[in-house]
Formats: sequence, structure tokens, C-alpha cells
Amino acid sequence: MTSVLHRTETSDRTAPPAGFRRPPPELVAVGIGLLIWWLCAGRLLPHLPSPASVVGEFAAAVESPDFYESMLITLRRILIAWATGFAIALSIGVTMARNRYVEALAHPVVFIGLALPGPVTILFSTLWLGLGELATLVALTLAVTPFMVTFVYDGSKALDPGLFQMAAVYRLGSAARFRHVILPQLAPALLSAARFGFAMGWKLVVLVEALSAGSGIGERIEYYFSYNRPAAVIAWTLGFTVVMVLVELLVFRTVSRRVFRWRTKAASAR
Repeated sequence: MTSVLHRTETSDRTAPPAGFRRPPPELVAVGIGLLIWWLCAGRLLPHLPSPASVVGEFAAAVESPDFYESMLITLRRILIAWATGFAIALSIGVTMARNRYVEALAHPVVFIGLALPGPVTILFSTLWLGLGELATLVALTLAVTPFMVTFVYDGSKALDPGLFQMAAVYRLGSAARFRHVILPQLAPALLSAARFGFAMGWKLVVLVEALSAGSGIGERIEYYFSYNRPAAVIAWTLGFTVVMVLVELLVFRTVSRRVFRWRTKAASAR
């Protein structure tokens, strides 16, 4: 009886009042970040621009056609490097998981690619290929591919051999085996590889464009940095970040919900 009363008192004490709705945690996090930024700007950090000045620069950037042109250039580079790296990772990762000789041959190369910092890859590509579009695409592809190979390889190693035996018993063809046996098991690894590779490309493309390309968001950020305009640097970075968040919410999360829709149906059927 005492424990029941104690639980009732605890729930009454922690429950929010009637009609009260907690704000979304994402909104609270953004609000706290803006508050800390406003307190630090011009006070603790004299060179940090205020949120108001950054908003003004962001509005000016959005109104400029150069912003959209630069964003499209950057997006095109990321998509080309990401798609190329994903295709390479899919072929190498699956082959490594099914062939021990290829696994032993490719494992040191993949490990070196994982250990090599992204800026070093950018410098090597620039030294080998010079300044230009090809060096930018090669640097991005070399930087993101080893990470995606690891995801695909680990997912391929975890495939259930019993399901392949069952597929052989039912004499499933190659297309049916891939669709009903391989793809459902490999889907989480493929989605993780795609998402992580895209995020890595976003992180590195700004540096690549600042060092070896004459266009794109990275080049614009480097331009404003060289002229000591921190508000413009943050504003262009903010626009770049907004597009990255939209890609995550509208593309990857939508694909994730559709791919794993069967999990929701299975859970509701229990």
C-alpha cells in the first residue's frame, strides 16, 4: 500500500500540469545555443559576430543568385563523389565478405584509407592532378569510399547462410534471391553506408573547394574568411548546414521509413 502511494505521489509530482505542452527538444536545443551565442558575442569573444549580424548576412546571401549557383555546384560534386564511392564500396565490400583472398588483399588498403586524414587525401589529389574539378572529385571519392566499404563489408559478413540454403531448397533465381534474401538483410548496412558517406562528403567538400576548386560554397567561405568577414563566413556555413539537414530529413529518413516499413508492420502484428 505504501509503495503504491509513493508511486502515485511521484507520478503526480513529475507529471506536467494539465494543458501544458513541452516544446520540441530540437527547438529547446536551438534556443539554448542562440542564447549562449548572444551572450558570448562581443563579450567573452570579441571577434564573434552577433546573431543579428549573421542573420543579415544570411538574408543577403539568400537573395543573391551566387548563393544558389555555388550550392548547386557543391551538391553536384558531393553527389558524383558519393555515387561513385558507393558503387565501389558495394562491389568491394560484398566481394571481400565472400572471397577470403580478396578480403586479405583489400583489407590493408581499406585500413590505410580509414587511417588517412581527409586533408591529406585532398593534398595528395591536388599534387597528383593539380587544381581543378578532377582533383576535387577524386579527393572526395577517395575520402568517403573506405568508410562505406567498411559498412558494406560488415553487413555482408553478417548475412545468414541458413537463408541462402532455404533459397536453394526453393530454387529461387538470382533476382529473387537478391530481392528476398540478400537485400532485406543488407539494407541496414547499405543505408548506413550511404548516410555516413554523404555526411563525410559534406564535411570535406568545403575544405576541398577552399584548397583546390575555384567555385562552390567552400570557395565562398574561404573568400569571406580572407577578407575577415566572420558574419558572412557563418552565414554561408549556416546555409550549407540547412541544406544538409534538409537532405537528411527529406531523403535519408524518408528512404529509411520506406525500407524498414516491414518492421513497423511486424511489430503491430504481434
